[in-house]
This record gives sequence, structure tokens and C-alpha cells, in this order.
Amino acid sequence: MNDIIKKVINGDYYMKVSKNIVDKRREEVMKAIQENNFMTVEDLAKKFNVSEVTIRRDLQYWEDKGAIDRKYGGASLLQAFIDEDEAEYERFRYMKSIAKRAASFVEEGDVLFINSSMTALMTMNYIKDKHVTIVTNNARAINYDPDAKITVLLTGGEVRYPKKSITGGIALQTLNGIIADKCIIGCSGLTKDGVSTGYHKETMVNKLMIQRTKGAKLLLCDHTKVGLTFSFEYSNYDDIDCLITDIKTDKEILEYIEDKHKIEIITVEPIK
Repeated sequence: MNDIIKKVINGDYYMKVSKNIVDKRREEVMKAIQENNFMTVEDLAKKFNVSEVTIRRDLQYWEDKGAIDRKYGGASLLQAFIDEDEAEYERFRYMKSIAKRAASFVEEGDVLFINSSMTALMTMNYIKDKHVTIVTNNARAINYDPDAKITVLLTGGEVRYPKKSITGGIALQTLNGIIADKCIIGCSGLTKDGVSTGYHKETMVNKLMIQRTKGAKLLLCDHTKVGLTFSFEYSNYDDIDCLITDIKTDKEILEYIEDKHKIEIITVEPIK
């Protein structure tokens, strides 16, 4: 093989490898934005060990596709384009549908507690044109761009990574000074006996949110968490008014909870 042919073949191979690297990074950039709802150029550059100029090109690529909105030195999610896998994408659609249904309970002037659950936090995306105050121990809330009439208050306290839940004495002190109209909480596991989480400090926050709510207490849970049990239980359903889940959740478990605890159960289909 002569040198000219070798150069052409090697050059072509190099171009293909380079394109694959760029495509793979752009997919990972999109996944990071989907997970966090907002990412700064600086954080993305550090995460992927590339220059900010490179990240800006990647963001321009996704902006041209209508996937993101570039602002404030970063990008916020408009619509998900990358599916980590089919099952995870389907779960994401159920989570959004559950959150949208929960938002329908919110009324003008409400003060809401929202815990560290991602599904619960997604509710913010579906509350429109209502003056609402949201008090949350979910640090991911700062990445959201809610309706202009919504006020978001973080409890303050210790931030636990990577979930970014806020717990501890400061968070509890903040909640003790507030009476909410409604609370919207998620869980890590749900069985016939109750709902649970794997982190004991989150249990204390979740219990206090329920106790300090004078109106509806909404529990959000998609089917992938049903049947799971974690070390720290924070409700046996007697203090829950409504469970919002999806159509794939075990019907036997739902019927048992509904019959024994007399709570409203709503099942939703995945969002379009």
C-alpha cells in the first residue's frame, strides 16, 4: 500500500474516531442537562474535561435542535432528546405524568412543601399562572425555571450528594416555622406496610412536612419503586390523603392500601 493511500485511510479513520468522540460527548452533555434541568457552561466543561468554547459548541448543537434554552451562562432543558435506555425513558414519562397530575391539586395562593423527590420537584414545571410559594429541601430546585408567579424557598441545611437533598437541624427549624396548605412528597420505596427512604435524616424532614401540612398530603410514586423497602419508614398511609402512581403499579398492592387506609389512589398513563 503506497503512502498516499495510507494517509487517506488513516485520515478517514481519524475523522471517524473524532466524530464518534464528539457525538458521544454531546450525548453525555444532554444527559447531564436532562438529569439536572440546568447546567452551567463552567460545570459542564469541568465534568467533561474540555474547554468552555467546546461546551458552547455542544450547547449550540442542542439549541439548534430545540432541546435546550441557553441562558445565564448555561443551558436549561426544553425537551429530552437522549434516552439512557428504553426502560428509563418510559419511567421518565410516567414520572412527568405523575407530577403533572399532582400539579392539578395546586390552587391560587397555596404554600406547598415539596421534598427531595425528583418526581415531586417536577411538579413545579406544571404549575402555571398561580401565585404559589414552594418550600423545599431539594437543592435541585435552583436549576428549575418555574412560572413567574411561583416563589421558591429552600429550607437551608446540610446538602447530601449526589441526590442534593437538604436535611439537618436548620432544615427542620425552617419547616417548624411554616404551616403549608399542601405537601407533595415522593419516596424511595413503597409496600403494603408503608413508604420508606434509605437516609434517616430525610425521614425526619418528610415526617415534619406531613405534620406541618393542614391540607392535602400527596404521595407520588412510580411503579419502579413499588415493592421496595428501605431502612427508614416515614408513613404508614394513615397521614396520606392521596397516592398518585401509574398504570403499571401492582393493582393488588393498590387495592390493599385503598381498602385498609381509605385514601384516594390515582393512576396515570405515561405523558405523551
